[in-house]
Amino acid sequence: MTAWIFSLTLLFASSALAAEDLRAFCDGLDKTLRHINRSENRPCNAASLIPASARMARLEGQPVTVMSEADAQKLFTELKNNKDIPFEFSLAGCEQRAHEMARLLLLKGVTPLKGFASVDESKAPRLEIPHPRKKGQTIRWKYHVAPVVLVEKNGKLVPYTLDPSMEGKAVPTLQWKKDMTRHDPDMAVDLRFREASYYNESGTLKRDPRDPEFTKSNQESLREFKRYAQDPHGEEEWQFQYELQEGKWNAADPGL
Repeated sequence: MTAWIFSLTLLFASSALAAEDLRAFCDGLDKTLRHINRSENRPCNAASLIPASARMARLEGQPVTVMSEADAQKLFTELKNNKDIPFEFSLAGCEQRAHEMARLLLLKGVTPLKGFASVDESKAPRLEIPHPRKKGQTIRWKYHVAPVVLVEKNGKLVPYTLDPSMEGKAVPTLQWKKDMTRHDPDMAVDLRFREASYYNESGTLKRDPRDPEFTKSNQESLREFKRYAQDPHGEEEWQFQYELQEGKWNAADPGL
């Protein structure tokens, strides 16, 4: 009997985890245990992972999870406390951070979008935020990306951005944009919402956040950024390596 239960459990687990569908796994396990024991069992409850207020809606035609502001703040705190994501290294790596955060949200039953903010440097300065660790210095980006959910507030659905690399809490996406343009409030910023598989705004690189091989590669990049963050000269080293690589790209294709 024990072996049979174990086999059935593995069957449900492997099927569910392959699709990372926590609700299906828990429902299946509950039914299996009730069938075997003909009694009520304490349920394997995926609802404890999913925000209580969560439901689905659409933003610009794309499916996304709606929740209360309180639940959005709880998710933000969980992400911020994840020590494997180097939010302190704001200089670079927003694509990697956003992709890993999207993966973690999907595991909790939350469907996020990604918010991409970018500028045309021929028409506007770069996005800019205060350096999180060096007083008086700033960090500038040509573009930036972070996960987005919808928050139901005063009867309206408001896009909220979850970005611990520059914010202390989940904020309305328009506030997120404003916080990157305080140096030039009237500058032109292109703000777009994309499904979580978009690794870059154009979609030339799209990867499902649940793809195990890409997740492994993405997490290795995060570990590299973590090493840079822990090195007092890490930012300078990253900048040197980036410019060196950029020089190789330009040499290989002078038309870039």
